[in-house]
Amino acid sequence: MVMRDQMPVYQTLWEQGELTVRSRLMFSPMAATPAERMAIIEGFGVRSGFGDDQLKLWGLKFVLDGGAEGGALDEPYVNKPGYRGHLLWNPDDLLTLANFAVRRGWKIGTHAIGDRAVRTLLDVYEQVIKENPGLKPGTLVLEHGFLADATQRARAIRLGIPVTIQHPLLYTLASVLLESWGQERTREIMPVRAWLEEGASLSAGTDHPVSSFNPLLSLWGMVTRGTLKAGIQGSEYAIDQYTAVHLYTLAGAQLNGESHRRGTLEPRRLADLVAFRSNPITCPIDDLPSLQPIFTMVGGRAVYDPEAMLGKPS
Repeated sequence: MVMRDQMPVYQTLWEQGELTVRSRLMFSPMAATPAERMAIIEGFGVRSGFGDDQLKLWGLKFVLDGGAEGGALDEPYVNKPGYRGHLLWNPDDLLTLANFAVRRGWKIGTHAIGDRAVRTLLDVYEQVIKENPGLKPGTLVLEHGFLADATQRARAIRLGIPVTIQHPLLYTLASVLLESWGQERTREIMPVRAWLEEGASLSAGTDHPVSSFNPLLSLWGMVTRGTLKAGIQGSEYAIDQYTAVHLYTLAGAQLNGESHRRGTLEPRRLADLVAFRSNPITCPIDDLPSLQPIFTMVGGRAVYDPEAMLGKPS
C-alpha cells in the first residue's frame, strides 16, 4: 500500500531506471468521510492498470478492521471481556465507495482479519457484484482473511473473490494474538491448506513493513506454520515447498492478470528470476530462511550480482 505522496518516488525511480522490483501499487485514499474519499479517487486522474511491466497501479486499498488488538471478532477477546474489536467502516459507506470505485475502473483490495470483518466484507462484495453485472474476475480481493471459517471460505470461492495471505504476520504477531484471541482462534489464522483444497484463488506475500519482507521466511512459515515466539500454530494448514513457491510466483501473476507475461520461466515471458545455491523447493525445510541469493535478474537484466557471475551489468 502506498500513500499518494509516496507515488512520485516510485515514478522517479522508474524514470531513472533504478526501480529493480516490479511494483504493483495499491493506493489508499485516506480521508475522514466517504465523500472526501470519492473526491480523492475522482481527482487521481488514472485508474487500475495504468503503467507498464515495471511499475503499474493495481488498485485501491481499504482497511475494514484493525490488527491483532483491533480485529473485528464475533466473540470477545480473551484478555478484554466484552471487547470484540472494531469495524473501521460503516458497511453502507463501504458499499457506496466500492460501487463508486469499480464503476470507474478500479480494483479493490480490502484488509479484513477478524471473522466478523470477513463476513461483513463478503456481504459488501456480494452486493457490489449484484449491482455491477459483468464485473471482471479479480476486481474485488480479500486481503488477509485471518479467521475465514469454512462457511466464509466457501462463500468467497462461490463469489470468485481472490484471497491474499501473508504468513509473516502470523510469524511476527502470534504471541500477541494468543494473548488477545486465545489458542483456538490463533491456530486457525490463515488456513492456507484449507483454502487451497477447497478451490480458492490464493496468492502469498509479506505485508511488509508490518512484518518481514523476506520471502524465504514466508515460504518457511507456510511449510511449517512456525512463529517467532509462539511455536507451531495450526500445523494441519501447512503446505509443501512446491506449493509455497507457486503461491509466491505464478499465483501472484495470476492475481494481477499477468500470468501470460510472468510467474514462470518460459519462452516469450519476462526473464525475472533469482538463483540460489540450494533449491528452495527441495532443500531441507529449516534451511529456507537462511538461503542467500546468488544473483537476481529482472527482465533479463542483472539487478543483484555481488559475485559478478553474470558478467558486467547491462
